[in-house]
Amino acid sequence: MIKQEPATLTARDGTKFEAMLHFDDAVPRTVAFLMMHPSSDWRQQFLLAPLAVRGFGALGCANRYSSREAELILEDTLLDWAACVDFLRSKGYRKIVGIGYSGGGEIAAGYQSEAVSPSIKGSPMSAEPDLTKYKLLPMDGLVMLNAHAGRPFSITLALDPSVGGENGNDPLVYDPSLDMFNPKNGPPYTDSFRQRYRAGQIERNHKITRWCERLIGEIAAAENPLMKDVPIIIHRTDANLDFLDRSDGEQKRESTRWGIDAKTANYSPGPLRGPNTRLMIVTPRSWLSQRSLQASQFDLFRFLPNCRVPTLVLWGTADAAGSGHSEKIAQTSPDPARKFVRIEGATHFMRGQTDKQAEVADNIARWVVERELG
Repeated sequence: MIKQEPATLTARDGTKFEAMLHFDDAVPRTVAFLMMHPSSDWRQQFLLAPLAVRGFGALGCANRYSSREAELILEDTLLDWAACVDFLRSKGYRKIVGIGYSGGGEIAAGYQSEAVSPSIKGSPMSAEPDLTKYKLLPMDGLVMLNAHAGRPFSITLALDPSVGGENGNDPLVYDPSLDMFNPKNGPPYTDSFRQRYRAGQIERNHKITRWCERLIGEIAAAENPLMKDVPIIIHRTDANLDFLDRSDGEQKRESTRWGIDAKTANYSPGPLRGPNTRLMIVTPRSWLSQRSLQASQFDLFRFLPNCRVPTLVLWGTADAAGSGHSEKIAQTSPDPARKFVRIEGATHFMRGQTDKQAEVADNIARWVVERELG
């Protein structure tokens, strides 16, 4: 019988968070999968029940930052992942496989890399958490599903470079020559425009980073012992050129990861359309940890060379957020028997695509047999 077991887990630094184990109590505890997202509560993520039905344990987790993305320090989530691995080992599972879905990819690969070759000695502008002090238990496999290279790269691909100002974040300073929604620029977009646009996105990321570093200094200078960080809004963050003009010949993808058109998502002044659009709110320290090209330590391709475990890469071909990262992930994986599977027509979160969700679960189950993990 399929059951769910709630659990309150404690990370090595004493922080508590919630998780939910899905399992079939008639099946021996051999293989368990683990899923976590940087900022979403995945205790009921859609893959968990199908994996349990197929005879696996499936642990879905919130973490200390679930529903608190503005404060997210990615380094801390690796300690939460470690608590999940410890929990599954205590439950008797012999093999543990991390599923890096969407932004969970950088956590799954980051954890495995730190377990076998620890190098992270704190978050940007902080000495904590020092992961070299912890003996993290390695996992036995990785599944990457619609994973991207890391939050610094995913946000930069979607930053609107027509936003100007010294801090790269003044919505009233506007450059129409770098506006993807300006009909004079396309679509279709020329190679020249794409190059200028990409350079503008990178420079905007760097400007925001410099602004955040200055803000942290100003907070310290204020000498208020209760104020450690402040919230800021990053304006217009759904401006990926691929939303309107595919340049690689692939099929048309979903409009945005929110399931609405790019212009509406980019210019929405707030969460006015339910959960599908939201403001990009961060703190300076959070930006440096999770979004900065210069300061963040979370680059999936930095972690992957240390992930020498059986690896399956799954890619929904209609994914608006993947931006081709899945193919590169498969190519970069050090697993000589790595497997790459295209899920034709699957969107990023596969909302309403129960057939695609089942196809993903079936592919994972077959892979477990192929790699003799069970």
